[in-house]
Amino acid sequence: MDAARREKREHGTLAFPFQIYPALDGSEADDSDFIPYHWHPELEIITVDAGRVSLTIADHIYEGTHGDVFFAAGEELHEIRAAGRENQFHSFVFAADFLQFARADQAEADLLAPLAEGRLRFFTCLREGEPGQGEVRALLAQIMRACLGRAHGYQLAVKAALLGIVAVCAEHGLLEGRQIRPGADYKAGQLKRIVGYLGEHFAEPLTLPGVAAQFGLSPQYFSSFFRENFGRTLVQHINSLRIEQAARLLRETDLPVMEVGFNVGFDNFSYFIKRFRAVYGVSPSSYRKAGMA
Repeated sequence: MDAARREKREHGTLAFPFQIYPALDGSEADDSDFIPYHWHPELEIITVDAGRVSLTIADHIYEGTHGDVFFAAGEELHEIRAAGRENQFHSFVFAADFLQFARADQAEADLLAPLAEGRLRFFTCLREGEPGQGEVRALLAQIMRACLGRAHGYQLAVKAALLGIVAVCAEHGLLEGRQIRPGADYKAGQLKRIVGYLGEHFAEPLTLPGVAAQFGLSPQYFSSFFRENFGRTLVQHINSLRIEQAARLLRETDLPVMEVGFNVGFDNFSYFIKRFRAVYGVSPSSYRKAGMA
């Protein structure tokens, strides 16, 4: 994934615009512990399947535990963190218009068209035990079984279950009109520009005054704005991007550990090891060895 910006990958295909991450065949199991800030036009449902998962959706930070369900609207900035194999999640990504009917009816007018147009959205957080949570989880489990079996017509089973989720959420009052606050469009655009810039330049030498100047803001205002909306400092965010990329390089290349640290933007090897250990609980060398075992 391109770090911290609009995704360029296709989710599913034109004929079946639906995808589950990480892949159910296990091929992405080691590549899904940190999904940096990104956005896409599709809707996304995120389930916490084990342990604890930290999510930032729009400008809210959530700590999810087993059973919780989260919804990210189209074009909504979000980030997922689940460091360690004991913390597991799945994301179900689909185009909203995938659910619409060719023939207009009441459900189309009241629910499906507003969802596709962004005038209606799911509540962001559905906790374990709350009304509708069990039914939504059961329908998502049906989707996973259908995608694993891939029987003839499984795409229809997936679509039917997604429609069932819309129905359950409507029944339990888990859909809300999407209201745009004054200035919200500008703020969302500014946040996307910031994470896009950092996603492209995190491996370069970056300073608070230099980054703030890119957006015509004073360092003091930028620092407050960033912390208020991302829940961390600029340095913490840059380090997260660097550590995520370092872990990827450790898994996928045979570059020396020191070279990995320098490649992702750390100019102090000891600091790189310290920051890596703070995230993954082990040194970069031990992380690589564990992945090769």
